Amino acid sequence: MRRLSYEWLAGLRKIVIDPVRCPLAYEELRLKEFERDRDGTWVDEIPDGSDHSIDSVCYAMMDDVLRGA
Repeated sequence: MRRLSYEWLAGLRKIVIDPVRCPLAYEELRLKEFERDRDGTWVDEIPDGSDHSIDSVCYAMMDDVLRGA
């Protein structure tokens, strides 16, 4: 379910977060990226941790995610 939620978020045209009112969520989304292996090659894994704001958005939008909206 986590991968589906992240793919849904990645497919949005725009995600707007006010960096003044929601600085932690802003930084979390700004810094989140896939993992890299020792050679620096991107790995198809979403690292766990430091993603509470992203998870809360995914939970709030789960009906839309499951509908594919």
